[in-house]
Amino acid sequence: MEFMDGAQINDVRAIRRLGLQPREVAKLVSESFAEMMFKHGFVHCDPHAANLLVRPLPSSRKGILGKRKPQLILLDHGLYKELDCETRTNYAALWKGLIFADAKAIKENSVKLGAGEDLYALFAGILTMRPWNRVIDPAVDHLVIQGGDSDCSELQMYASQYFPQISELLRRLPRVILLMLKTNDCLRAVNNCLLQGSSLETFLIIGRVSSEAVIEAKLLQKKSFLPWLNVWLDEILLEARLLGMQVALWLLWLRKALCWCN
Repeated sequence: MEFMDGAQINDVRAIRRLGLQPREVAKLVSESFAEMMFKHGFVHCDPHAANLLVRPLPSSRKGILGKRKPQLILLDHGLYKELDCETRTNYAALWKGLIFADAKAIKENSVKLGAGEDLYALFAGILTMRPWNRVIDPAVDHLVIQGGDSDCSELQMYASQYFPQISELLRRLPRVILLMLKTNDCLRAVNNCLLQGSSLETFLIIGRVSSEAVIEAKLLQKKSFLPWLNVWLDEILLEARLLGMQVALWLLWLRKALCWCN
């Protein structure tokens, strides 16, 4: 038991007063939980705003603009879940498929996680809050939610239209995956508070960490030279994909900056 002091994760004004940038805080949250889920398999499954504090990293110094690096504080450690190696790898492979719009990988890993061949598209939609046609859209920002009235209306329409299928899907999924859904929803809410919507940078982080976890799992299984070569090629392809997403992110920032200037 220890008293920890910091700003609540959804209090953007308090975060700024501490010399922290909400975008950097959102990035830290995404990196921390992606590492938990995809690499370590030991996950804090109740990351709502009241359980997350942020403060300046004690060892950090102020930058030129007076900004400091954030440190994340996790509270309430009563709801952790441990993912076994197979589940963790399949979940990472599923998110890799979602980020890179790989319909085959999405279906394959959704089935492995218990969604079934008939409800895998619905499972993907619940994870991303996007309809299937957007999930498999090759556009780099295909999973980004704009947060407008049209998005809200669309989500409400799908929820009412597919309520029986959603209930059946939740009945099928293992408890650990249901907790991952809960964690995912909490993190989405935190991200929305910090960034006023979803962010391509968040998906860039998820794509990188989930892909690294899949590659690490493959390396543990491969013994001969040829499979190692395939994994090496996978790493090169991953870096190329991530570079493409990063360039798109920079272009979006540039476009926003130009709009503000005008």
